[in-house]
Amino acid sequence: MFGYIQYNKEALSEEEYAIYRSYYCGLCKSIKQLYGIKMTRILSNDLTFIQILLSALNEPDEVIHEEKCAVHYMRKITSRTNCYDDYVAKMNVVLAYFKAVDDVRDEGRNKGMLKTLKQPFLNIKEEYPHKIASIEKALDAIHQLEDEKCENLDLLCNTFGQVMGEIVSFDAIFGEELYQLGYHLGKFIYLMDAYDDIEEDIKKATFNPLKERYHDAHFDDDMKMMLEVFMGDASLAFERLPIIMHGQILRNILYSGVWAKYNQVREKRGEKKNESL
Repeated sequence: MFGYIQYNKEALSEEEYAIYRSYYCGLCKSIKQLYGIKMTRILSNDLTFIQILLSALNEPDEVIHEEKCAVHYMRKITSRTNCYDDYVAKMNVVLAYFKAVDDVRDEGRNKGMLKTLKQPFLNIKEEYPHKIASIEKALDAIHQLEDEKCENLDLLCNTFGQVMGEIVSFDAIFGEELYQLGYHLGKFIYLMDAYDDIEEDIKKATFNPLKERYHDAHFDDDMKMMLEVFMGDASLAFERLPIIMHGQILRNILYSGVWAKYNQVREKRGEKKNESL
């Protein structure tokens, strides 16, 4: 469930894109410092969004470095770090850990990654016991629903929404507003992941709550309508936050970037259908 909360590069100015990349590189740097260079492969655009969101909301002091990339040694980068990097880096580990748990549980793969992430995850759980307990409770509920082959999309999406709500709501003053933003983003991510994987899940005979709907004539349009509702609610929650700094970058992601994967999946699916005619 990674990679759905991304930017639309074509709609960003050069300066905005450079700022986005500096946060991305700063988060990568924090993961490397906390867990080593091999762990930087878990970095996702989804968590970069959270890093920029928390930074824009609170406008903390930041350190900007011009340096060589730790991963691509010949490349020079600009990294931007602040007091939120460590938290977001740790939440990146949490999501990567649970994704590895799902991969092992569903398909028996990613056992090596799960082993690598286990101790860092346990350390984070000790640091944020209540937050991680809430996340685990929600994910356990999702696993039970999926084992029961539940097709109640609202229930499944809402439950994963609780996961993202907990992760995004790292702020004492605007905690509720951030929770609502994360909650609706989580609903979008869960449904988008199911929509993205539906054909592969049918082929592999693995669970997907959309299987019964897949052959409906209006399947793609119905999914887009639901996704639009979820992102509309997320955007409303975002607009209630007093954000000025980096507002254009964050709106680029919420209003445009998140649809990149949907458009890619739908276009590819349409091409396949045309080829079969």
